[in-house]
Amino acid sequence: MSTGRWIPPAVVGDCQFVSSPFSNRWRLTRGDAQLAELRRDPWRHTSRGSFADGTRFEITPDGWGSVELKADGAPIGRIDRRSWLGRRWEISGVGFACDLTSDPMPRRWSFRIGGEPIGRLAGTMWSYNRLAVHTDVSIPSHALILTWHVLARPWEAAAAPRPARPEKVTAW
Repeated sequence: MSTGRWIPPAVVGDCQFVSSPFSNRWRLTRGDAQLAELRRDPWRHTSRGSFADGTRFEITPDGWGSVELKADGAPIGRIDRRSWLGRRWEISGVGFACDLTSDPMPRRWSFRIGGEPIGRLAGTMWSYNRLAVHTDVSIPSHALILTWHVLARPWEAAAAPRPARPEKVTAW
């Protein structure tokens, strides 16, 4: 029986995000299967892509330190910065919520629920052009894609374009 609401595919075990150096095109793969294609638009701080079933999605800034993911125009997930330096994020969405926390080792992160790790992410020594993911429990692919968005391009991550000058604040 169909509920009429699309549910993103989930991943358990190993998968990876792969890109050529300096490329804005990425793939989320598991073994030989491609789970999603992604393309960054660094000038607008957005990403677009599609899941293997053809469902299209877009990742857009939603204020300073927040990013929203929409599939076929409907919001399905978001990630919000929870620390000033960007070392802790909160991921929420359709049927899932967890924290993303930086580990002490460079380019190592973990998914956590209630402080307990449920998955790990690791970039290469110099970049995130390969981002290996291992999950101990089923994690929806939209949570992985939001994570990729804030890790692969940290200088753009969750950065809504701001005006060149600070806005004038009026005192009461």
